[in-house]
Amino acid sequence: MGQQVPQWAYFPFGGGPRICIGMPFAELETRLLLATILQHYTPRLVPGFAVVPQPGVTLRPRYGMRMILEATPAEVPMRIG
Repeated sequence: MGQQVPQWAYFPFGGGPRICIGMPFAELETRLLLATILQHYTPRLVPGFAVVPQPGVTLRPRYGMRMILEATPAEVPMRIG
């Protein structure tokens, strides 16, 4: 079974009464962007690339995340009739 993460262990938009007012828009934009990309590509981490966390005000990968985007095979159009 996985570990329980404390409620305030990661809060990229702050928390409580001073939470970022742009959070809903940023989350929506992220979902739309990822949905669009994932319709056409499958992301894979570059083999052997280590993801090293860099904690700060927000948590981010210290050296980025080197990814390879592999094209998703095109779907065959469905014929009706």
